[in-house]
Amino acid sequence: MSGLLIRGCTLWDGTPGSVYCEGGNIARVYRGEEPDVPADAEVIEASGGSLHPGLIDSHCHPFDYGWLKRCVDLRGTSNVTALRMRLTSGVLRAAPGEWVVGMGWDQEAFPDKSMPSRGDIDDVAPSNPVVLSRICGHIGLLNGEAIRRLGLGRGSGPEYERDPRGELTGIVKETALVDALRMVPKAPERLGSDLLTVDAEAAKLGLTGLHCIVSPEGYREELTALAGLRAAGALSLRYRVYVPFEALGFVKEKRLLDGAGGGGMRLNGVKIFTDGSLGARTAALREPYSDDPGNSGMLRMTDSELGRLVEKVDSLGYQAVVHAIGDRAVEQAVEALSLVTGGGNPRRHRIEHASVVPRDLRSKMARHGIRAAVQPSFVTSDTWAAERLGEERLRDLHPFRSMLEEGIVASGGSDCPVESLSPVLGMWSAMTRGGSVPSESVTLEQALALYTSFAASNGFDELALKEGSPADFTLFDSDIEGMHPALLRKVGVLATVVNGVAVHSYGAG
Repeated sequence: MSGLLIRGCTLWDGTPGSVYCEGGNIARVYRGEEPDVPADAEVIEASGGSLHPGLIDSHCHPFDYGWLKRCVDLRGTSNVTALRMRLTSGVLRAAPGEWVVGMGWDQEAFPDKSMPSRGDIDDVAPSNPVVLSRICGHIGLLNGEAIRRLGLGRGSGPEYERDPRGELTGIVKETALVDALRMVPKAPERLGSDLLTVDAEAAKLGLTGLHCIVSPEGYREELTALAGLRAAGALSLRYRVYVPFEALGFVKEKRLLDGAGGGGMRLNGVKIFTDGSLGARTAALREPYSDDPGNSGMLRMTDSELGRLVEKVDSLGYQAVVHAIGDRAVEQAVEALSLVTGGGNPRRHRIEHASVVPRDLRSKMARHGIRAAVQPSFVTSDTWAAERLGEERLRDLHPFRSMLEEGIVASGGSDCPVESLSPVLGMWSAMTRGGSVPSESVTLEQALALYTSFAASNGFDELALKEGSPADFTLFDSDIEGMHPALLRKVGVLATVVNGVAVHSYGAG
């Protein structure tokens, strides 16, 4: 087959036309003329649908999402009874003594909004160790058997919640949850098939690339699976990989991904955590939580520790991507990154999430060229945000329009499995915000930029729509130009093209 023709589309500039791709690149853009292509070319009839540069998710956890499909899915549980029922199903499928893992509960959806405890689940799994991660991945619930297996009876510090009698409630936070998950077998032989499942789903949603965050507790297995799939040519999308700092030695020792070419897969940078999440009240704030006056969250390291780590990452030639949600954590990240950005931040260091960002921090980010990777779906799903922050601070939560207008390069992502992998839902959330702080709503053009040009730039993939440029496209089933956000949410993906190949298509002929 000679190439791929996308015929009768609405081009990215709003004009009608067709695009012919050959050899992985854009061979020719036709405007107002009949395409002249080889007879054996694959043809996708666009029927006026909008053709745009390939959408990119600039922050997701595909291995966690694949694993979730094998774990107990607790998303959508609205009370402890529902959580118990789903956990019971998982325990019945497990062998005696086998770890049972669940993901996705959210106490904010429970009637009393209180955290579950080990007492809620001990009778469901008396002999199976259980770890259930909250939807944010920063807090978890362990049952008594898991606490016993992990030897946590003497665990102390803010990461371990205790009741008034001094007994562990089963709630563990941040590094304590990471340590617990490290002990859980992840069936490494299944990781490859897990990722292939996510790869196919992402293609159907119009994604041509994923910024893949590798987990601190399972990086050996995940990187080995990634390297194997890359060698086999089994993945459809482009992967830009981000690893914990401690994984760099493993990458070098095993010669995994290090120095990988810029086509299908590339190791881009190092993921660093500074705080937790707003939902778990572990995000570090300058002032206490409005609904928990004695708590301002927690920082995972001191200012000097973060500064030294960022400097190490920068000196090794990698991009530092720093998880920071609360304004105190964002402040810490900005201070550390500003020391290595130089004149224009050539390593493209960025802040992941950058949720609570007051004007003074935005100004310093713009001044030092510090970038951001944001998750628009957080705006519409975190319905409790005003309770956490109060009305005054709410104005600084997810300030997408201000970021863009003040010159910050911000890219869009899902944090999947925390939110849906769908970039269309992400764009819809950025445009509507569920009515929260409407002054920070973005236009359709800005929403597209979050997932196209800015996402590409934040992953060192320069976007160019001209003959000879890489042919990565998302073809919608409708012309989205000027479309109302309510309709945008329902738009489907007719085809996804990566490197000139239709990795997903409803219109091939």
